[in-house]
Amino acid sequence: MQSPQMNHRKEPQTDPQTPRASSRWASRDQRLEARTLRAQNQTYAHIAAQTGLTQRQVQIACSERPTPRKPRAQRRKLSEEQLDEVIEFITSSKETRRMPFEMVIKELHLPVCKATLRKALARRGYHRCKALRKPPLSERTRVLRLTWALEHVNWTREQWKKVLWTDETWVTSIYHQRIYVTRKAGEEYEDTCVRERVSHAPGWMFWGSFYGNEKGPCLFWVKEWGSINSGSYTARIIPLIHGMVTMCRDSGTHLIVMQDGAPSHRNLLTIEELHERGIFPIDWPPYSPDLNPMEQLWDYMKDWIGGRYLIAQDRKLSYDQLREAVRAAWDAIPTSFLDEQIDLMQARCQAVIDAQGGHTPY
Repeated sequence: MQSPQMNHRKEPQTDPQTPRASSRWASRDQRLEARTLRAQNQTYAHIAAQTGLTQRQVQIACSERPTPRKPRAQRRKLSEEQLDEVIEFITSSKETRRMPFEMVIKELHLPVCKATLRKALARRGYHRCKALRKPPLSERTRVLRLTWALEHVNWTREQWKKVLWTDETWVTSIYHQRIYVTRKAGEEYEDTCVRERVSHAPGWMFWGSFYGNEKGPCLFWVKEWGSINSGSYTARIIPLIHGMVTMCRDSGTHLIVMQDGAPSHRNLLTIEELHERGIFPIDWPPYSPDLNPMEQLWDYMKDWIGGRYLIAQDRKLSYDQLREAVRAAWDAIPTSFLDEQIDLMQARCQAVIDAQGGHTPY
């Protein structure tokens, strides 16, 4: 009678050419991989071929638990006294308010990283915020902004896509840089936190528009036309708006025109001209650039010009060169960026609601 076979798994011979681990000891990751393969009923020989370990190393790895990862070194923290000194330094002047955290760390020789300093200041209510230029909002303005946000916060993306956003901006050959300050809520109008209003440097007034992810008409305001008032706005810009609205209407899209409360926009003659053309602009709350996505387009364009012309070439542009750069920047705005602005409209409204009609980070 044939004797019963022993209940063993026969280990096939490994290829003598299979590379082996150069070290006597397998790494933690190698041992973990070996245990994982063994749990899948792989043979020691197969695991050795897969991992580059010897069969003996595989056997040892599968019989032991992998070594635990070393605990991370604890991040250094600031004491409360050190944090008091940091806040005293930051709030001491306009220059220190504007210092980025890495510069504060360098100036004060702090033994922490930027993330640690940011978290420590946040616990005291201090954050990096855009420096404001505008005066505090009146109670009436806050109510109007809050009311508008509440009325539009639940608009769908399809509704926002049907708004023709319009605005104008002044573009110069001076590098565009947003100013941030470290402050807490309620300090936005401290002397050390506000942004100075500077006189216009030579440049171009540029008007533009978009809806959905499509750019609309744009226009350079030529010096010979004089300043923008109701008469010049009606003569130069309203025909562009009317043409865009009519073209979209003929293709089945009914646009709602948005324009802010600039004097040339809200003048009675301007409104009458728009109404005669069948255009009834959306009601717009005063002092609300944070609700107008055109502001982000202007930032994009000015950053684009600064990066490609002003910094790269380390020079100021001539009047004609600047015009070419502005047009190139407008053309460079991708449709994906326009989509992002539409997607943010609900968040913009919610931010105004959260601020009870006050200023928002946008």
